[in-house]
Amino acid sequence: MKVARPILPSILDDYTFADFERESSLDTAHVIDQTPIKLDIAAADINGVLIEKAQLGRSQLPRLNARDAEVRKSDLSSVGMTNASVNRAVFTDCRMSGCDFSQAQLHDVIFKGCKLDMANFRFADLRRVMFIDCQLTETDFLGCALYDVTFESCQLDRTVFEKATCKKVDLRTSELIDISGWASLRGAIIDGAQLTLIAPYLASSLGLTIRNE
Repeated sequence: MKVARPILPSILDDYTFADFERESSLDTAHVIDQTPIKLDIAAADINGVLIEKAQLGRSQLPRLNARDAEVRKSDLSSVGMTNASVNRAVFTDCRMSGCDFSQAQLHDVIFKGCKLDMANFRFADLRRVMFIDCQLTETDFLGCALYDVTFESCQLDRTVFEKATCKKVDLRTSELIDISGWASLRGAIIDGAQLTLIAPYLASSLGLTIRNE
């Protein structure tokens, strides 16, 4: 699967989150700011931005419109991004526990080395999205549209896929533990080793009774 990478300008202006809060937008900006801040910005715009070492836990950015962005080594725990539109973005080594992407549109997005436990992707639209070396414990994809989505070397533990719509979803190389909503993963790709491990869960979801006597 080919995911379009962010296109960042060769020269970025230095900004702070105080500037972002005041202007509700960041354009061709570089932000390195380790000061904890809780933003509350409706309909913010981000374009051509590199963010590093940010401490944005519990910030609220509903209807965020982000394009061509990279976020590195940042704390985005419990950040609210409901109804966000994120295009061509990479999140690397970020803490995103409890992050809320419900009803968001995520197109050409990569999450690499991120902690996404209990993150909320309910009813989101994910197209050409990669999760690489991510922790997805109790992550919720209920009602999500997943098209061209790859989970590479991830841990999916009690991850929810109930009522999801899947097309070209690749789960190979990832650890699958007690997944909820196997029926909604019809058409997903797994490998033989995974099939052996998940067979009891598949049987249970189909209402099969296994007897060895």
